Amino acid sequence: MSLIQNIKGNHFVRGLWRLWTSYFSACPSKFGYLGENVRITPPYTMHLENIFIYDNVGIGPNSFISTPNAKVVFKGHTAVAEGLTIHSGNHARIIGKYVSDITDADKPKGYDSNVTIEEDVWIGSNVTILSGVTIGRGCTIAAQAVCNRDIPPYCIAGGVPARVIKMYWSVQQILEHEQKLYPLEQRLSREYLEQIHQSLVR
Repeated sequence: MSLIQNIKGNHFVRGLWRLWTSYFSACPSKFGYLGENVRITPPYTMHLENIFIYDNVGIGPNSFISTPNAKVVFKGHTAVAEGLTIHSGNHARIIGKYVSDITDADKPKGYDSNVTIEEDVWIGSNVTILSGVTIGRGCTIAAQAVCNRDIPPYCIAGGVPARVIKMYWSVQQILEHEQKLYPLEQRLSREYLEQIHQSLVR
């Protein structure tokens, strides 16, 4: 019997392999979708079937993504530091029931909402993103921020709760950036970007 066959037949080695593939490896068949060149550094805790990660996404260690009843979508080309936490659901309070006794079936509709991370996003360490939030294209989220509302494209946001600090570049720089990366039909318009800029300078 060869060395490889001995290793494959070893129950301890097989147990370690099963542990690794069950809890630490990013097996594409377990995800809602897993694109190319996706790097998820273990350890992590995720409801994999409701997570959709498109191409060129890196997620640092110790991530926790709780999404049993809604989707979490990473659109692609995004980098995430360690300690990401995403909750796509909220706890309900119901008269006559302890909070510990309330099940998902008891919750009124609307308590669980999808979380979307658009393309080209940088998320710092120990960031928390809550139910229903969309992080816009090109955003930078500062370390330890708690995002409980949408963040517009190309903005820097930080704090608890997270607030938009400023746009990352001028409108013209963003348009140049978009021109180099996206086909015409996918680019954000000057009018839309100027609206965001105006809302921040008021």
